[in-house]
Amino acid sequence: MTISILHDCDPGNDDALGILVALGSPHLSLAAVTTGAGHLAADRTGRNAAITLGVAGARAIPVTRGAPAPLVRERLIAGVLDLDSALDGERPDLPAVAIDETRTSAETIADLASRMAGLTIVTTGPFTNLALALRNRPSIAGKIARIVALGGAWGLGNKTAAAEWNVLCDPEAASIVFGAGVPMTLLPIDATAQVMIDDALVESVAALRGRATRFATELLRSLRATFKGGGPFAAPDMPLNDPLALLVAAEPALARTIPARVDVELAGRFTYGRTVIDFAGKSGLPPNCEIAIQFDVAATRLAFTRSLAHLSENSSSFSS
Repeated sequence: MTISILHDCDPGNDDALGILVALGSPHLSLAAVTTGAGHLAADRTGRNAAITLGVAGARAIPVTRGAPAPLVRERLIAGVLDLDSALDGERPDLPAVAIDETRTSAETIADLASRMAGLTIVTTGPFTNLALALRNRPSIAGKIARIVALGGAWGLGNKTAAAEWNVLCDPEAASIVFGAGVPMTLLPIDATAQVMIDDALVESVAALRGRATRFATELLRSLRATFKGGGPFAAPDMPLNDPLALLVAAEPALARTIPARVDVELAGRFTYGRTVIDFAGKSGLPPNCEIAIQFDVAATRLAFTRSLAHLSENSSSFSS
């Protein structure tokens, strides 16, 4: 049995790895890739998703562009993950699929959620597209099987002292999604830091054959090269991050979760964009998320490599 998913993202090298995992996992059926501004401006993230699908030979998977800016706040652009390899700005050697220009990412999310029973939405970027879809078509909230999201933190942020990047890019949108009543699994950066891109992981992927896995190796090496730790609690290597959301969507047992209430701070001077994760039930409000708190690191690394191996072995099947 496979799980039908839509991947909403902002590629970025780690999001591109997530797309490859979605294509390669035998447990997932990728229905569409939707993109928006985040790591880069919306035109670049859409282009990068199209390149990733092109490299994998997945010409039948639709990709759309989405929201160019947050709902309320000014736009943040990271622009730091595309340097000398992988999704560098100048890669004429990489093929790309055509982008569907007839609809936006929010429209794609709403359309697929309304007509595909049991659709899971995996989001590894800002929540803007998903919030717009839920706001414009509220009825889809009752039809989405689950949202699996990479974002937030129960401790320190990775962009400000309080806020994680994906939520900080559009806190108002994140608040809409957390309040929509859709079953949700959240992978905070405190937990995803447990699974790191080390030499052994890179070499395990580099040993695989095929264009898509060579590209995946480039992505991993670029992420390692651009990793900038900081502070006494930083991971020693670049966390794998975005692909973990796809892996957990495919195999929930990879992460231990506990229910908790999650709300987003929208007014704090120093805490704007913070995810307030109420593990102890202090607010008296019911839980609205399953929070990943611990990964089976060895099993997760193996699932990641196996998904890419499966993609390499079966890439020709995606073109029709």
